[in-house]
Amino acid sequence: MDKQDRVNFKLGAKQQVSNNFKFYLLLSILWMAMQWIGGSMYARDLNWAERVLSDGSATVGWNGFFSFAGLFFLVASMLRMGVRLTMIDLDRGKIEADNPIQRSFALFDKGQYFLGWIFISILTGIFVALWSLLFVFPGIIKAYAYSQAFYIYRDAVDRGEKMTALEAITASRKLMDGNKAFLFIMDLSFILWFMVEAITFNIAGLFVNPYYDLTRAKFYNQLVVREQDVPGGTQFTAPGHESEN
Repeated sequence: MDKQDRVNFKLGAKQQVSNNFKFYLLLSILWMAMQWIGGSMYARDLNWAERVLSDGSATVGWNGFFSFAGLFFLVASMLRMGVRLTMIDLDRGKIEADNPIQRSFALFDKGQYFLGWIFISILTGIFVALWSLLFVFPGIIKAYAYSQAFYIYRDAVDRGEKMTALEAITASRKLMDGNKAFLFIMDLSFILWFMVEAITFNIAGLFVNPYYDLTRAKFYNQLVVREQDVPGGTQFTAPGHESEN
C-alpha cells in the first residue's frame, strides 16, 4: 500500500460519513458517551485522591478509586468494537445502513465474538506489555502487528472455521508484515483532527471518531483483499469480498 491508498481510504470514509452522518453518529454515540462518562469520573476521582493525599486526612482506598470509571471504559471498548465490526460489514456491502443503535452491539451477536475479543485483548495486552519492557518502540510495533487479530478471528467464526486467540494474533502479525508503517502513518495523519476534537471539548469527535473508525475498516478490508490476490495468500475473509474503491 502507498500514499494514494491512504488518500483513498480517508476520502472514501469522509464522504460516507458526511453523506450519512445521522446513521454514523447514532452508531457511535453510545461508546462515545460511555467513554466521556468514564473520563469524567476518572478525572473527578483523581482530583479527589490528590486532595486526600495532600491533606493527609484520610487513608486512601486505592482499589475503589477508578473502578466505576474503568467499567465505563470497558463498556465503551466493547461498543466501539461492535461499531468497527459494523463498519467492516457496511464497507463490504454485507449489511444495510439501518438500525444504528442495535448494530453498535454487534460484538454480542455471537458468544464466540465476545469470548474471542476477551481472550485476544488479554493476550495482546500481555504481549505488548512484555515487548514494551524492552523499550517503548518494540511495544508500539507489536501493537500494530497484532491490531487486526480480532477482525481475522471474527471472519474465521463467520466462515465456520475454528481459530484460537493465539492463531488470530499470529495471523495478524503475518498479515501486517510490511503494512505496520502504513497504518502508523495513517493514524498520524489524524492528529490534527484529534486536536480539533480536543479544543472543541469532544464535540468534533461526533464526526472525527466515525471518520477514523471507518477509515480503519477500509484499511482492513483492502488488506485482506490484497492478501487473497497473492498466490498462496491466506483466506482471511469470505469469498466474494469486493474492494471499496
